[in-house]
Amino acid sequence: MAATSVVAQFFPLPTPEGSSEILPVDVERRGTLESAGVQLDGQVLFRIASPMVVNRAEVGTQMPVEVRARQIESNLQRLFPDRGATSAQLDPETLQVVIEPIDNYPVLFVRDAGLAEARVLLTVTNTDAQYHATSETLLAEQWQSILDQELRQALMLRQPEVMQQQLMTTVQVLAATLGLTLVLWLIRLQLGRYQNRLYQRKAAESALFEAHHQTRNNASAPDQTSPLGQGAYYHFQLERQLHGVRLVRWLLFWGTASLWALATAYSLNLFPQTRQFARTIVLAPVVILFTWFVVGLIDKLIDLGVDRFIQKFAKGQPLTSTNLQRINTIAQVIKGVKMVVVYIVGLIWVLQWLNLIPGSVLALGTLVALVISFAAQNLVKDLVNGFLILIEDQFRIGDVVIIGDIDGFVENLNLRITQLRNPQGQLITLPNSSITHVRNLTRHWSRATLDFEVAYNTDINRALAVVRETADQMAQDPQWQPLILDTHEFFGVQQISHTGIVIQIWIKTIPLKQWLVSMEFRRRVKIAFDQHHIQIGAPRQIWLQEDPQALGPAQQQFYSSSGD
Repeated sequence: MAATSVVAQFFPLPTPEGSSEILPVDVERRGTLESAGVQLDGQVLFRIASPMVVNRAEVGTQMPVEVRARQIESNLQRLFPDRGATSAQLDPETLQVVIEPIDNYPVLFVRDAGLAEARVLLTVTNTDAQYHATSETLLAEQWQSILDQELRQALMLRQPEVMQQQLMTTVQVLAATLGLTLVLWLIRLQLGRYQNRLYQRKAAESALFEAHHQTRNNASAPDQTSPLGQGAYYHFQLERQLHGVRLVRWLLFWGTASLWALATAYSLNLFPQTRQFARTIVLAPVVILFTWFVVGLIDKLIDLGVDRFIQKFAKGQPLTSTNLQRINTIAQVIKGVKMVVVYIVGLIWVLQWLNLIPGSVLALGTLVALVISFAAQNLVKDLVNGFLILIEDQFRIGDVVIIGDIDGFVENLNLRITQLRNPQGQLITLPNSSITHVRNLTRHWSRATLDFEVAYNTDINRALAVVRETADQMAQDPQWQPLILDTHEFFGVQQISHTGIVIQIWIKTIPLKQWLVSMEFRRRVKIAFDQHHIQIGAPRQIWLQEDPQALGPAQQQFYSSSGD
């Protein structure tokens, strides 16, 4: 019986290539091979390879590729002793890099007239040839050419006359950088003065707009061709000019910082001893500054786009102070959300470039999901409630509100928090999720509710006439007329008690002016009461003409309490 041959095909064993192990810096893994760069004066000459190390904590007899690369770099650095060293200095004219086979492996040596014997640089292995997909002999010849050229150049750069020329170049570069910095600083100073003038013009226009808008009737809104409408659009133009000036000053600042960073990196790169420092230490801050610049530039450009959008959006809205206040609140919220998103994206990019966070999308997604799982519960509530506050226009920046038992002036509002400044000057921060009900004291108009208690035996008609006359006179006063909208909404006797008669009046004012109107009206009523000899209310007291001891206990307690 003939034997039957069976061919079985097995799936390849999984390699650690897909593992989440973080490799050392500059180590790359390709299949079962790992490679690392060999550097000289901060420049990568070529890449060497070694078999993959599964567990770097227990390497055993294996030599990790990064260790081998550092040994080769150490061999190269020993060719350049310090000036005070007693070892022989190499001559770039007589230096040679040669190849000699040892145990069937090509070995690279360096020879020079100042050396007693040739020095070993590195051995070209079969793993190196396999990584570069060539033979060992051809790869050794390629590396021989590279090392011969780079070693000669490194020796030339370390000659005293070359070092002196490099030092002069560094001084010239730093002097030019200092001069350009002075010019940019002067330009930025002039733009700062121009920016201050724009701020003053903006404040003046805002005050003028507020003065025009303080009319007795707030129902009618100015059209776009009226002086008030033109002033509003001029306000938006000033805002755009301010953003433009701030953008240019910001660019000048970053231009100065980038100029010094580039000048420092260029100066350090001139000297072979500091070239590695320039490329490792200086490059990271340069990348961070560049990323910060790009992110900030995008942030500023989006701000300009938001301002342009807000200006177009305002053209279809009545140009009242309340609408401008709402537009300003929405714009600030949009800019705040945009800024957070832009800077987070920039931060993640820098962290990935510096290899400070895993590059795996799965690992990053897991980390983000873990963070959100802890913070999402309250954060989502804050964002949703903040979004509803803006959409429903419950309150805006500049309103005076009462939230729970906290009252104050709304200084800041975004999707996450609301900040109030209370009458004591304290800044109170409230998460939007904690806001369940709001009392807005300054929406569209405000009201001053004033009570005046006169003595019980006062002629009530005369007292009412005095208060009424005082209110009418104040409403006709040119100084207070723009602030007062109505004084006839509610007026009369509110309460009668043993202490006196309470007269109550409602004065309708423009937003935020009820407190000023209240203080001035109380002052005027006090003067009017004094002129008409009207006494304010006071508790009535009973004086006993007989001996209190003759009364009963219940009567004594009654008269005692009445006399207090």
